[in-house]
Amino acid sequence: MYKKVKLFIFKIFLLGLFTLGTVEILYQFNPYAQKNLDISYTASIIEKYKRLESLPSPKIVLIAGSNFAYGINSQMIEQSLHRPVVNMAMHYDYGTDFMLRQIQDQLHPGDTVIMGFEYIVESKGNIGEKILMANVFPKAKEWFEYENAIQYLRENAVARIASLRLTLERLISSEDIIPTVDDTTSIFFRKAINEYGDLISHLNNPPVKVIPPAIIDERISMRLAIADMNAFYLKMKQRGVKVYYSYPSYALSSYERDKPIMNKLQNEFKNEARFPILGQLQDFVFADSLCQDMVYHLNGKGRDIRTQKLIDLLKKTN
Repeated sequence: MYKKVKLFIFKIFLLGLFTLGTVEILYQFNPYAQKNLDISYTASIIEKYKRLESLPSPKIVLIAGSNFAYGINSQMIEQSLHRPVVNMAMHYDYGTDFMLRQIQDQLHPGDTVIMGFEYIVESKGNIGEKILMANVFPKAKEWFEYENAIQYLRENAVARIASLRLTLERLISSEDIIPTVDDTTSIFFRKAINEYGDLISHLNNPPVKVIPPAIIDERISMRLAIADMNAFYLKMKQRGVKVYYSYPSYALSSYERDKPIMNKLQNEFKNEARFPILGQLQDFVFADSLCQDMVYHLNGKGRDIRTQKLIDLLKKTN
């Protein structure tokens, strides 16, 4: 009986080992790897970083989550201020620590950085999102660390399971839809950006009829994010790099509802920020008709208005 139990346990072990091996092989040698690279929005970091590396100084670097990705017309800034611009903004969930590390090695004397992090941004961000970026752009591994071995094992296991699920779905599905900036539905994919790094895939998409309210409450705080920005500002100041913060765009309907929270956040900036801030929070509150699909995302008209405000404020700093 004892031998049978041992044999049973051994078979389970072999099955588990075989399963884990299969998952790892599919993860490392994914048959859809090239397709994932071609259509993944995360992979747009490849083009963004290439531009960041190649631009001569003095240059202007934009960093934030999707409010900058949607809501900046970098060509307008470049033509107005006569300096090359790159928009590195992608998704708030990477966290301020990761995003600021992402750009710091490519900043030189005379450069200008404009930070525009959303009110819901956290310092550490989502480790899973960082792992996804590191898979398509290995340099991203330099921009974050794991808290411990348990987090490393857990998060990488989750990433592998998610990859396996996506692979199986593609094997079963016969659809092969390729998103383009010309269609009126797609937004997040690798070629959704222009040469400056701005997201442009949404510009010909119809906006939602009603902008959903922001997911935010009185517990929100940007103190840790502000601490990251303070450290970055002081480090860049020593290097001869100018650093500013611009409040993110925000829909009027949510601003009116969330005004006490907005006032609290503005006080956090007033009391704790050591970096200069361009304008006031209210300067970047926009009518819902200028938003695309959520409180932080502007449509084409909205992004041009917001960009001109930013240009005017930057001119006043000189």
